Amino acid sequence: MDEAVAQVARNNGFNVLTGDVTKQDLSAYCRPDVLHASPPCPNFSQANQGAQELPEDIDLARETARFIEVLRPRVFTLENVWMYRKSESWGIIRRSLYDCGYWLDVAHVNAADYGVPQSRKRMIVRAKLGEMVPYLPLSETRICWLEAIEDLIPGLPETELAPWQSKRLLKGFPGTVLLSQGISRNHKGDEYPLMMRPVGEQAYTVTANRNQNGIRVFLLSTNTVDGGAPAIRHGGQPAFTVDTKAGRIRAVLVGGQFGKPADYGGDRPPQVAGIDAPAFTVTASNKGDWRAILEHGRVVAISPRCLARWQTFPDWYVLPDSHELASYIIGNAVPPLLYQKIVSGLIRES
Repeated sequence: MDEAVAQVARNNGFNVLTGDVTKQDLSAYCRPDVLHASPPCPNFSQANQGAQELPEDIDLARETARFIEVLRPRVFTLENVWMYRKSESWGIIRRSLYDCGYWLDVAHVNAADYGVPQSRKRMIVRAKLGEMVPYLPLSETRICWLEAIEDLIPGLPETELAPWQSKRLLKGFPGTVLLSQGISRNHKGDEYPLMMRPVGEQAYTVTANRNQNGIRVFLLSTNTVDGGAPAIRHGGQPAFTVDTKAGRIRAVLVGGQFGKPADYGGDRPPQVAGIDAPAFTVTASNKGDWRAILEHGRVVAISPRCLARWQTFPDWYVLPDSHELASYIIGNAVPPLLYQKIVSGLIRES
């Protein structure tokens, strides 16, 4: 439906049509080998407290069922947030698959287990017409967020930490971590603990929030100031003194995806992950508070190309000049590498 998004794909050589999915004449379509559906997820996300399934969601599910029943693809896949499995919408699609003779598998998949340097857990449905669905591929060694973007870091623009981020980090910060501000309470109203990820893990989930250009990088030392808190250098400051102590310099990613922490007028604690961790989930509504602290005292802004790396877009894929549009496209995507690995086994078995 979004011509701006579609045009970026066309610019990259893909034949993309736009239109209302509820108004398609399916007789004009050839039978596809694979039919994929990613219905919009905001009304099923834990990040959207109080959201509920709407008639529009159910209408889209019925249209998805119509595509299945008319086109009879050899393989059907669906991706959504995990809560979608409890929806009436999924019930409609599931019944259609069973009625048409599909075998299906529903799994809670973390993209970090399949070479994606980001922690992104999603409901993944795989279905085959008249055939058993093979097992998911075996989990792989995880890739950390820093490894995925390390060659891009020298070219990232310098910036500074937000004041609330500096204050938060100076309160007993544990060392090398990836930090992002995430959801503070679960569906029961209980607070989540501070999220931290050590070196070697993947990035957080990349989402479709339009303001992902706020991610930053900064430098942290195990030297302490102010009675025991770690020392921090911002952009434009010299690096710490280099000595023989192991683990002196640390890289951390600091994020503010969903608002400021309580000590700065907000109610959400930041999340933290080290350079051994995957990146946090990248969303499409980031408020520009993400930072990354790197070696040599640099505080740099995370670019859309970094987000694309975490989402496993290939480097040849040309992103739009608008950071907002690029972040929206990247965050709304199913990680290409994850999907390639999930669907390739289904096609080989067909």
